[in-house]
Amino acid sequence: MKIPLGMDAEAIKAGRTGFESTVHWDTGRLINGHTLIAGKSGTGKTWTLRKMISAALAQDSKTRIHIVDTHGDIDIPGSSSVKFSESTGYGFNPLEINSDHDFGGVRKRIQQFISAINRTSRQLGTKQEAVLRALLQDIYASNGFHDGKPETWSLDDGVVRKFPKKHPTLADAVRFSQYKLKGVFLGVGNRAVTSLEAANRKMFAFQRKARDLAKGGRVDAENEALRAEIERLKSEAIDAYSESVCAMETGKELDDLLKYDSRDVLKSVCERLENINAVGVFKDQPPPFDKSCGVWRYDIRSLAQDEKKLFAEILMERLFVSAVERGVSDGVRDIIILDEAHNYLDDTPDNIANKIAKEARKFGVALVCASQSPTHFSDDFLSNVGCKMILGLDEMFWEGTIRRMRIDRAALEWIKPHRSMMVQLNHKGEARSRFIYTVLKDPK
Repeated sequence: MKIPLGMDAEAIKAGRTGFESTVHWDTGRLINGHTLIAGKSGTGKTWTLRKMISAALAQDSKTRIHIVDTHGDIDIPGSSSVKFSESTGYGFNPLEINSDHDFGGVRKRIQQFISAINRTSRQLGTKQEAVLRALLQDIYASNGFHDGKPETWSLDDGVVRKFPKKHPTLADAVRFSQYKLKGVFLGVGNRAVTSLEAANRKMFAFQRKARDLAKGGRVDAENEALRAEIERLKSEAIDAYSESVCAMETGKELDDLLKYDSRDVLKSVCERLENINAVGVFKDQPPPFDKSCGVWRYDIRSLAQDEKKLFAEILMERLFVSAVERGVSDGVRDIIILDEAHNYLDDTPDNIANKIAKEARKFGVALVCASQSPTHFSDDFLSNVGCKMILGLDEMFWEGTIRRMRIDRAALEWIKPHRSMMVQLNHKGEARSRFIYTVLKDPK
């Protein structure tokens, strides 16, 4: 894929015109398709993205472009746009297992989910992490996915079941954690919890009947019968509770109590899962994108910042997993565009954006990051990017950019938004790349 970015000012000055003076984003020559577009507001980041998207679609109908639109302002004509909010009935399942024996599995899925949560502003404590890990391991095992057994990581694992095997969802995790919380609170196993829940449901129903009778003034025979029924239910609940306590079900009741540490820690993890689930975009119902469309726009402006970060991490993980399952690719098949990309990247090695920057090239994935300054990104990420474009920076970022990117101050001063920019292309086989003074062919 070859996309023209502008004209080489030095080549034009030397009298070289035409194709050889054109600066290209050429995936056949670049070390990878990953791109950084840096510029303050009003310097043309969105215009540059639109130009690249249009050129990419015109060249390769097999390429799909995924736009993570933070502010809802990257409106691409003809794109399939889906808005995500707490009221939508679709989203992505963060607990879906990758069946690949090298990149997937239960342990990695759990670690990726925990790491994604910890990259938000509210990190999990050490005890909370341990409890959440135990909860997820148990729910995966109950669904037929076992850590250390790659043959169980696929939905089609050859085991005959009464009901089809399925990936657990965040809603399942919430229900499971609530169930475990009740068991820890009562100090008993599953049978006691089930019995007490049944008694509570019946008690609630009878209490409602009692209120109805009182409103209607009927307090004689019916009310007495109702009181007798309530007493009978209480007695049954006590008996069921006692029997459940005395009956060891799995031999792991004490282990469960120890594994889940304490009621307070388990309660805090349960509440955290409930809050994440309440965002409404982490579901197993896929979003209604038009599969025939080359551009999918994920409008996440209605989400809070932590929710946007978690959403972007889970989306990128899914796209990376899909690319790995697809296999090695000669060309770019997925382009992920991150608006305000510095919000989604950090220095941690398991950050999915860093992982894509390092490992996704051979699987046909290119990551395009738009932000206000190169200084927002780690050295590790910057060193793995095939193309960097500087459209015009606020002067407060100049010193950091000069130091980290080895660019001259004169080059930054030369940039005129919408008229010129600096482009660095890391081509295969080149020991060192240079910044190219680039004049825009068709400025805004």
